[in-house]
Parts: sequence; structure tokens; C-alpha cells
Amino acid sequence: MRCDGYGRPARRTGAEHVHDPPLATSPGLDWLLGFSDAARGVGWNARSNPSLEWNLRRTRVLLDLLGAPDRRLAIVLVAGTKGKGSTAALLASLLAASGVRAGLYTKPHLQSYRERIRVDGEVISTADLESAIVGVRPQVRAMRRLIPAAGEPTTFELTTALALGHFAASACTVAVVEVGLGGRFDATNATDPHVSVITPISHDHMRELGSTLRLIASEKAGVLRPGRIAIVALQDTAAAAVLSKAAKSVAAVLREISPLSAEAATRYGLALRGAYQRQNAAVAIAASRALAEHGVPFRERAIARGLRQLRWPGRFELVPSRPPIVLDGAHNDGSALALAAAIHAELDGRRVRLVIGMMKDKDARAVVRGLAPIALAVYATRPDSPRAADPNEIARLFHHVPVRAFDDLASALGAAGADARTGETLCITGSLALVGQARNLLGLPVAARLWD
Repeated sequence: MRCDGYGRPARRTGAEHVHDPPLATSPGLDWLLGFSDAARGVGWNARSNPSLEWNLRRTRVLLDLLGAPDRRLAIVLVAGTKGKGSTAALLASLLAASGVRAGLYTKPHLQSYRERIRVDGEVISTADLESAIVGVRPQVRAMRRLIPAAGEPTTFELTTALALGHFAASACTVAVVEVGLGGRFDATNATDPHVSVITPISHDHMRELGSTLRLIASEKAGVLRPGRIAIVALQDTAAAAVLSKAAKSVAAVLREISPLSAEAATRYGLALRGAYQRQNAAVAIAASRALAEHGVPFRERAIARGLRQLRWPGRFELVPSRPPIVLDGAHNDGSALALAAAIHAELDGRRVRLVIGMMKDKDARAVVRGLAPIALAVYATRPDSPRAADPNEIARLFHHVPVRAFDDLASALGAAGADARTGETLCITGSLALVGQARNLLGLPVAARLWD
């Protein structure tokens, strides 16, 4: 019997209750995931040529061997550190509300690999994913023959190519594509975006992108294109200066976008919780208007519907259980501060019982600094991943608050639920992988559709 994390039977939610089997159980998905590094993720493959420029070259060759499906789509490339996925999802929802058929490619997934690829908000079917994988396999063999120096592609490069192929085959007008890591050398940057988007930049992936906001911003600026519009969220002064200079150097049209006011967000009925989502919504609206300059039929009167209809799991997702649970994948300094502010505002200043698990390549100290002030008690645990950080090491970073460490999420969640008193809230955070596990434990379905 499946349980909800407290030993109670998991609740079912009707026809949309979709539970995928564990990953790598189908021949196609087994093959696709075989091009990744278990310790580092889907963006790495030990058999790939490690030079960064090959990320772009391999992806471009794969796309061209597939018939260049991206050339038949208006591409919006979404880079940044905070809010990339939310902004991409909001943009896709706004387009759908205007009657525009859009593909949405995001990462990571929460419960099913299929969540990464959606058309009109609907997750790709198992059959369509398997078919897309079958379609790309001959192109991998062809690439090996044509450019053996490239080595093997990565799972992320392959998924990028087959996602864009699926969008073109599904008669999409637009593809909203979330950058994987950085921008300049990311596989998604092998496309030619009509509109580039950069959400707020903060510290993350510093081993790959650099330790300062200036260095990180310079990598994100790689998604800008000559003569094309760049929609940029409000940034730290250092990051803003880098982006402004980069836009001028490539003759991109930079538009800096302020957040929606609280009054405007209320008037539109913005469904996503947290004040930081007002910035993401404003950027998504601006990107929709920029697409209209390329002939995409965006309707201003559809804004309210687009912002109101979106459901985006794992981003300040409030689960109405007993006790209530907040699920949020905050995993860097900026997102931790945003989550703390959202909890303070949404829960009237009350502190939470914090269940936290992180990956070892993240800056746990920075995340703890952001979240410690809102913690009533801490239950440190680990995501189910070889990249997981030791929960005991995370526990040692908290001071002046009760802390316990657990080897698995089910135990941590069970302890937090047992300790919770009436009126208290749990918050599960630190990694989207942990949030995905939590959704499974709580009996929550894969989000088959992001809107009705």
C-alpha cells in the first residue's frame, strides 16, 4: 500500500492521477539515459569530447540530421539562475491563452522524465517519447560517422534535439526552451532564438560558470542574438552591467523588466505563490509581447487567463494536508532568500519545520543562511541520488535550532509530521529531486497537464 509519508494511505485524485514507473524501465529510456553520468547528471557523458564548444556542435549536428526542426519554430530561450522554469511555464501558459500552440522544454523533472517535454501544457506521452527516441537513434550513429572527434552526445543534448523534433511534428508555432546550465556553451544555445530571456542571476554552478556574478552573467549573456530582443529581469548591479555591455556588443535589443506590482498581480489573478513570481510573470508577459513583433499572435486580453490557469508543481507548492506542507526546490542563495520571504508573507511570519536535502555540488552554507531564520526545527536528509550531500554535514550548518539528520526522506518527513503541532507547517526544500520524491511519498500525481 502506498502511503503519504505519515503512514496513511496515499490519496488518489481521479483520472489525472498518473504515476510513472521508476526511470530507466523502458528500452528507449534506458538507451537515452545511457548517455549520462550517474554522478553528475544528464548533461555529462564520460564518452563525450569534454571541450565545451562540442556541446553546441553535437546538438546542432543532431538537429540538422533530424531535418532542423528548430528552424520551423519561433524559439524563446530562457536563461538565468532563479525562476527559469517558472518563467518558461508562465510564457507557455500565456501563449496557450492566446491560442498559440507552444512546446515547453524544461528541466529537471520532478517525478517523470516525460515532464521535461510538453505541448500545450500536456506532458509527452510514453508512446511519443519512445517514438522520438527511436527517431534520434540513427542520427547518433550518423554523427559518430561524420564527426568522430565529437565523442558521444549527452542525454541532455539528445533530449533537446528530440524535444524540438517533437514540437515541430506536433505543429507548434513556438518552442519555449529552458537553458540547462549557463548559456554560452549550453546545448540549447545551438538554436537561434527569436527572443532571449534572462531571469534573475545569483550564485549557482560556480565550478562551471565562475564564482562572481560578473562571471556568471557573462555566461548567461551567451544566449543574446544580434538584432533580436533580450528580455531581462531586474538584476544585481554587477550582473546588469555585464548584460548591458554584452547586449551592445552583439547589437541585441535589451529590455529590462520590473516585477508586476502587487495590485497588478492580484488584478490578473496570478496563481503562482510568492512575491518573486511577480518578476517571473512580468518577464513572461514581456517575452510574449516580443514574440508578437515576430508575428506570433499574442492577445493582451489573454494575460489574466494565462497567469491564472497555470499549475507549476514544486515551486512554493502548498499541499493541503495535516499538517500543511510547502514544497519548493530552492537550492542556491537567491532562491533560499526568496523562499524565506514567501514563507514569511504567506504564513503570516510563522516559522516552519524544515525538511532539507541538497546535492553536494551546491552551496549549502548559502542556502542555510537564507533558510535558518524561518526554521522552527530542521530535519536534514538526502535526495535519492549519488550526488546527494551528507545530511549530517547539512545538519552541522544550523545553529540555535533543533536539528536531526535522517538517511532517507520518508524517515525525515515522518519525524517532522509526528513533531508538528496544530497550526504548524512543514517545508520540504533544498533540491527539486527531493521535492519530486516528496510528491511521490505524499501520493501526488505527475502533473499531466499544467492547465485545463
